[in-house]
Amino acid sequence: MTLEIATFPIDRPATYSGVGVSVCPPDSVSVTQTVGTKFFDHRGQVTISAFGALSDIVGAAPAGVARQHTTGVLAQAVLAQLTVSTANPFPRTGQVSGVGRSMHFDDTSGLSAAEILDENGNLVLHLTGRTIVVGRTPTDGAASSSSFPTAPDEHEPWIDDDVLDSKPGLDVVSGIAAGTLPRGPLAGMHDLRVDTVERGAVRATVTPNEWMTNFLGSIQGGVLLSIAEIVTGLAAQSLTEAGGQYRILQITLDYLRSPTVPGPVVKVQSDVVRAGRRLASLETLLTGEDGTVYVRAYASVQLFAGPAVR
Repeated sequence: MTLEIATFPIDRPATYSGVGVSVCPPDSVSVTQTVGTKFFDHRGQVTISAFGALSDIVGAAPAGVARQHTTGVLAQAVLAQLTVSTANPFPRTGQVSGVGRSMHFDDTSGLSAAEILDENGNLVLHLTGRTIVVGRTPTDGAASSSSFPTAPDEHEPWIDDDVLDSKPGLDVVSGIAAGTLPRGPLAGMHDLRVDTVERGAVRATVTPNEWMTNFLGSIQGGVLLSIAEIVTGLAAQSLTEAGGQYRILQITLDYLRSPTVPGPVVKVQSDVVRAGRRLASLETLLTGEDGTVYVRAYASVQLFAGPAVR
């Protein structure tokens, strides 16, 4: 997420995902997003990855709003760290909304927090974001969000429930890698390709697309969140038995470098660090082909038996 609070332009990923944004001085930003099938994962479920662009905005913008309101300084800032925690189940349809607020800012950094609710007022996401003020100049700032594309309603399919309930998770993820099972709408939106699968380990690749670009010409932090969470989920899926389920409870991303658009393929590797009967810890890295680490992510995942409520 890149901040230019005077006009608060909406970048390409937010436009593509249909995120609505309103600045609420002196220190807040409100957001909305419609939920639907094009944001489903390979299981036909809504997860954190559906709200990548939204998370980027509420995790970054509020501290910038507060800084400009208080000091009059329009500072360019980028996400350095983002933590997203789940609460109540996500809605499969309808809308989510919430408010991000500045917790702290100074000349060099900012801290924001947000709560995202469903239409019944139930908490579905809690976020905190740390931003760092930078001297980089926007490359896409003159473009209008009205010219940016939005995600098409047509999307790739997800896996049938009876297949998920009858196959071990490792077979499910291996089927996605082999192309015999669908990768799901959201993975299709990101053109995420699963390359290799072992129990507790998944390797994938993503080719940067123009719609992923922020105003600095790199992949938006929220898009990187979505990519990391999708592959983390697949690694967690590989641990489950037939009919077993998983749920990502929390994921934290450290943003180390910014992959450019257009640019080389981004490699994604997710590994289980520890797995118990009910809880697993996973680490996911997004790297360049030369080994440059862009993002380091850590996730806590709940594991449980039985079919999910669909």
